[in-house]
Amino acid sequence: MAAARSVDMLPVRDNPQSISPAARTISLAFSQDPLIEWLRPNAIPWGSLSRETCKWQYRRIQQAILDGIVLSSPPLKQMVEVFPPRAKSLVAAVEEPLSQTANEESLDAGIAMLLFPPQSCAKWTIKRILLACKLWALDFLDPATDSETCERRVDTLLTSHDIMMDEIRARYAVDDVWYLEVLAVHPLLQSRGMGSKSMQWLLEYVDNSPIFLECTSERNVKFYERWGFEVVEEVELGEEERVTLWVMLRPTQP
Repeated sequence: MAAARSVDMLPVRDNPQSISPAARTISLAFSQDPLIEWLRPNAIPWGSLSRETCKWQYRRIQQAILDGIVLSSPPLKQMVEVFPPRAKSLVAAVEEPLSQTANEESLDAGIAMLLFPPQSCAKWTIKRILLACKLWALDFLDPATDSETCERRVDTLLTSHDIMMDEIRARYAVDDVWYLEVLAVHPLLQSRGMGSKSMQWLLEYVDNSPIFLECTSERNVKFYERWGFEVVEEVELGEEERVTLWVMLRPTQP
């Protein structure tokens, strides 16, 4: 039996050719995510790839490059060819829409990740300082906003995130913990085992160090549990309209 193919993830650089494919994939993958829909009530979905959404997502990735690590796989077209659907009945259903996609979409990243290392790993380099200055200037001269986002709900989410990070550090006595903010698999790569391949790559990358995430869909909790994550808190955000987050931690592995 042939060995299972692995996924190759490479750092995203601060240029359009590197950022745009990852930004589009994140928008498409999370277009109907419960948390995103809660943050953007009655809004046009991210999947519409409006000009405002694309600009905001692009700037978001630039900020993530500054604060953490952004990773992406080879383009969608290449990933589809290398990783066929596990169910043969899905081949035609996937190949037809892919053959009809514009060339730009075929260059979308197959997978994109936003990953934040422990604070002890963060170092200020000349390159990072220059990027920080660039983003400061851009935010002043050419702000990128998602106007359909409810800022009050964003503040609620960020406050909850900070509280949970402090609780995880205190409760589990871990200071050097990684944070996986986004694991996005392009919708046209569904049913190909990409989630598992991505997780295998990620855990090797962090060298089995403690890592946590906020799962936004109950159906994905079991998936992360299979990879050693444990639900440490179930958080409800909001008052009248609510959304649930499953805060999950994978402790240091032997």
